[in-house]
Amino acid sequence: MKIQDNENHVITLINDIKEYLNKHNLSMSLPSIVYEILALQLIDSIEQEAAIKALLESNIREQCCNPKWEEFNPIKAVIYLKDKDYEEACWLSFLLIYTNDSEQTDWAFMRKLYGGVGLNLNTALTWQQVNKSFDQRMALLEELSSSLALSNPKPKFGHHRAYESLSHLPIAFSSYIDFINEQGGHQVLFRPKVPVLDKTAYFQQLYALIRKNVYRFGRLSTFEYLCLLGKMDLADVEPDSCYIAEASGPKRGAKLLFGVLDDAKLDDHAIGLADYLNVGYQEMEAAICHWQKSPDRYIQH
Repeated sequence: MKIQDNENHVITLINDIKEYLNKHNLSMSLPSIVYEILALQLIDSIEQEAAIKALLESNIREQCCNPKWEEFNPIKAVIYLKDKDYEEACWLSFLLIYTNDSEQTDWAFMRKLYGGVGLNLNTALTWQQVNKSFDQRMALLEELSSSLALSNPKPKFGHHRAYESLSHLPIAFSSYIDFINEQGGHQVLFRPKVPVLDKTAYFQQLYALIRKNVYRFGRLSTFEYLCLLGKMDLADVEPDSCYIAEASGPKRGAKLLFGVLDDAKLDDHAIGLADYLNVGYQEMEAAICHWQKSPDRYIQH
């Protein structure tokens, strides 16, 4: 985006945010810079969404799937695999959300995790490698957890998973594997034979199932996982809201922007503002989450 276009976009977003607040009799008492930073965070979210859409339409090489190669990129790998090995694409998506790793670290955590550091695997830590009997699986995952903890540098979870610990990895992964197998596999769960008639209703259904069954996979991780599956066309789902009220960070941001309201009204206004600005619910949630950490100073996602 050209600088002038970007500046115009920021100004338009600021004006639209204030218009929404005014129409709903919400306070606009924050300093001007705060609305500008929120606009910038929204643009970041929108651009990240556009980047994924561009990747979906691009030619991607198989090398991106190998965590031992320089070209490794798990987002590209999911796109490459989704029509070739659906189960693996879903598993890799889970690992990506579990670590909350990013290209900013050159996928440092994902390289070690998916590469099975310390396990001497001939291949990556694939779905086939981990989908074994409970005893075999737990032995492998406990060894992996220990190897990751002892590796130098020790991998760090992304900020959305800042309170996660490698010690939880074996039971977290095992609970996910058990859950998927109980449903009949990723394909049965996320691409049922009976066509999904309501994408948002199915999102809600899957959200409740994952929250109930997958250990240490909270509101944000579940929300982001399902959103990623939807974006990658791995599941026919769309978020029905921003799921603001269930998470501390986004909820703080919503209160700062909309005022001290009850959870239902915070969610309603997050949805309302997203619709008013014509942005996706995940993009709105991500922007508010990042914005509340530093509302008067821009820090890129």
